Amino acid sequence: MYLFINFIILRKIIRRTRIDILHINNGGYPGAYSTIAMVFAAKLCGVRRVVYVVNNIAQGYHSPERWLDYIFDQGVIRYVARFVTGSQYAAQQLYENLGVPQTKIMYIHNGIAPRAVTETREQVIQRREFPENRLIFAVIALLEERKGQIYVLKALKQFKDTYGESTMPFCIIEGTGVDEESLKKFVKEQGLEGDVRFIAHEPQIFNLINASDFIVVPSIRNEFPNILLEAMSLSKPIIGVDYPGIPEQIEDMKSGLLVKPKDAAGLMYAMKKIIDNNDLRITLGKNAKMKFETQFTDKIATRHYVELYKQLIEEMPS
Repeated sequence: MYLFINFIILRKIIRRTRIDILHINNGGYPGAYSTIAMVFAAKLCGVRRVVYVVNNIAQGYHSPERWLDYIFDQGVIRYVARFVTGSQYAAQQLYENLGVPQTKIMYIHNGIAPRAVTETREQVIQRREFPENRLIFAVIALLEERKGQIYVLKALKQFKDTYGESTMPFCIIEGTGVDEESLKKFVKEQGLEGDVRFIAHEPQIFNLINASDFIVVPSIRNEFPNILLEAMSLSKPIIGVDYPGIPEQIEDMKSGLLVKPKDAAGLMYAMKKIIDNNDLRITLGKNAKMKFETQFTDKIATRHYVELYKQLIEEMPS
């Protein structure tokens, strides 16, 4: 029903103007059904080429909830000229999970424009009343199970039990979500109140990243979070999970450190390595910045999209 209603509304909108190339930006597949409705509305209205961006991993048909989508998916695959993903792994999953022809798939790395840093590290520390004599790291994400914050907290507990408090880093967890209370409960029960600070929302997130000595991304599912690129743009070393997608953004022991998903001990050892080796911390940050500037800026992504549009125009019949 929602698909049909969206189709009617979008068809009315598209009919008002002549469109040669329609760019649809979707989170995953199927994602929002309005994007699927847009593909069919575009076809009916004579749009000549459709570009469909899939940022996360395409869902196959293992779940009964997806079985009825098969017919609609086949129509989308037929009418879309190019599916664009942000990683090689996501591109491969489109082919394997949905059967999208490889000739219709390409990947363009996500790109961002770095935002301005408006406060010094010292100003952020004073404003937020962070400890001044400890290394600081941040976990910036929604507080929900797939983001993996609990494994960072378990790593901190192991760090404290193994190495004591002398080199203990200070953890900032920024964000809100359904797991907030359970995470705070864990911190209290494990005696980590003096080592962890929860921040519901930091309006100038680049200032918080800049004030951190390193960033931790402990996600336990496939995703391509922008926080990785934001941290790289500010020369911050990153501890991330060795999950498909993330290794395409950071390289282990070159522009960051990679650990297995849900591996609290691995996170602990990675933190210890960064804390104990200042030269390594600086080198990882510099390499992350270099990789960002050569692969992940908004200008690079825009150039690739312009090249794609030109190619589609050339393919159109006269």
